[in-house]
Amino acid sequence: MDELSERLARLEPLAQKSRAEFDADPYLRDIVERNLEIAAQCCIDICHRIIALELAEKPRDYYEAILRLGELGVLPLAFARKLAPLAGFRNILVHEYIGIDWDEVYRNLHQLDDISRFSDFIRQWLSDRAGRTNPKEDPTA
Repeated sequence: MDELSERLARLEPLAQKSRAEFDADPYLRDIVERNLEIAAQCCIDICHRIIALELAEKPRDYYEAILRLGELGVLPLAFARKLAPLAGFRNILVHEYIGIDWDEVYRNLHQLDDISRFSDFIRQWLSDRAGRTNPKEDPTA
């Protein structure tokens, strides 16, 4: 969660850049691309960790991992469906780095609210889960 927050903090001021500034500055594009990739990976890693903690069925892929959090009630299902394409975007950034679609990168830079909402939902789930766990009854405590 800390890493995700850090990446969002780095990206938020960059979202204020105009499309012309974005297109003209390869260093800016690289910074945005890398931070979006890591933010997406953080979301996916968090999904997998929660799935493991909940002893839920292992997802087939990253897209399904995000959907699984909707099924588990960690995320609203409609929001999980909206966020799930982030997994495919992450895969493109990692595997198709030669043919990056900068329109897609710029579009995702302006959808940081979805990643922030994801973070808020996870924090709420963690808070609720902590409230449900009684340390005297938890043999791992």
